[in-house]
Amino acid sequence: MLKVGGAGAAALGLSACGDDPFEPSTEHDSDAPNVVLMFTDSTRADYIGAYNPSPRNKTPNLDALAKDSLRFSLAVPEAMPTGPARRALLTGVRSFPYRNYVPTKGLPVGPGWTPIPDFHPIVTEVLGEAGVETAYCTDNPFLVGPRFANFRRTLDWARPSYSQGAYRFLNKPFKRPATRSTIERYLLPELSNSVEVGRLRAMAGWNSIYRDGENDYPTARVVRSGINLLDDLKERRPFFLGVDAFDPHEPLDAPRVYQLAAGSPKGIEREGVTPIQPFETPYSWVIDVDVDDETIERVRELYAAEVTFVDRWIGRLMNRLADEDLLEETVVLYMSDHGLTLGEDGVLGKHGARAQWHVYHVPCLIRHPEGRLAGETSDFFASTHDMTRTILSFMGVRAPGIMSGEDLSVIFDGAAPPPRPYFTSCYDNYVLCGDRDWFFISDSEGRRKRLYDKRSDPREQRDVAAEHPEIVERLWRVLEDEAGGTLPQFAPSGPKAVIGG
Repeated sequence: MLKVGGAGAAALGLSACGDDPFEPSTEHDSDAPNVVLMFTDSTRADYIGAYNPSPRNKTPNLDALAKDSLRFSLAVPEAMPTGPARRALLTGVRSFPYRNYVPTKGLPVGPGWTPIPDFHPIVTEVLGEAGVETAYCTDNPFLVGPRFANFRRTLDWARPSYSQGAYRFLNKPFKRPATRSTIERYLLPELSNSVEVGRLRAMAGWNSIYRDGENDYPTARVVRSGINLLDDLKERRPFFLGVDAFDPHEPLDAPRVYQLAAGSPKGIEREGVTPIQPFETPYSWVIDVDVDDETIERVRELYAAEVTFVDRWIGRLMNRLADEDLLEETVVLYMSDHGLTLGEDGVLGKHGARAQWHVYHVPCLIRHPEGRLAGETSDFFASTHDMTRTILSFMGVRAPGIMSGEDLSVIFDGAAPPPRPYFTSCYDNYVLCGDRDWFFISDSEGRRKRLYDKRSDPREQRDVAAEHPEIVERLWRVLEDEAGGTLPQFAPSGPKAVIGG
């Protein structure tokens, strides 16, 4: 446990707010609730029972939370994947459309992968300035790495976990990797000379030393940190607690007891290979890794086991909140940063050009401590940058004006946030726009625009852009307007200059 002191407001030039609406509050409501934010990685909505009446796996704890919560039927992160989504989550400032992107050492190369700028406020900093005790537990390899140190400095209680062995190279490289022979049981032949060899060796090496049972798996470590922190936080109310798990992100290696529910081996598993990492990060075409339909089914089962494992530990955190009599004074929010393609459209992993429903549709739940709107559904297109302003509003803390998300807490008082007729998002150099009827995706230069009619084609398999040019034009204009008039175009060194931009 790292006790790092109060919020670092001075570092970002924040001061007492006075009457300036663009400055944050320096106090919270006297009766402010606690807030617990649960955030998981790579979580598809259709693998959660509350979103899918016939899921392949069980998620009883998230389903129970959904019954007690307002459920957002179609939440879409405003920018993806992991790093950009969390930057918006922590700052409340949109990353879309990555106009200020420049390659950053220590982060992946690609549009959106930048740390939090010094001039952006951070939710935990604003809360700390208002007298709220703040804590965050995570094994996310980016958040525990050097590029998000400014975020960790805003916390009263930071609990970083370095248990994601496959991604330790992003923070503290693991120096005792397993032998190549040890990982042959996980490695697809087509990936035998890929970067996944090093990642799996690091994961297996870390596991052999630090992972003896379920309690040692990364998600368990993160959630147990949050559970243990409640003993201190309950004496310092109101508090904010973030519990941010990197699972069910690949490698898909949940404890064996969760995998057994999938049944007998199938596909390549009959040849002695368990495909816990069936693609070269961030994605592979199915044909390139020579994966058959049965192996894809096994990959889906392994992913489902990961989701169920994460669900089990979310349940344990909720149980502790109940045992400590905190649920009646605590707002609970749950969301994910993006989903994962599991063989759909011939892709395994996350490909910006294929960032369709299985990637952009994520779960989003808000549980009110008084039970308001429990079990009800909202059609508002909630997004990651909305969480920040919503958290501040629940606690009676005024948000800095630069935070562009909407305050979703007003829904619980019978009001509504300003209309959001479309969702807009981005992934790498691709931009997304949609509503209940249509989904549009294109590269940011507009060279290949695709349109899907969600009413007749909910799985977004048939491109109908040529049949509906007027809708393509309308949604392209929505994206341009959201981006400030033009969309950036990217070169390896960052955005290209755009005439008129």
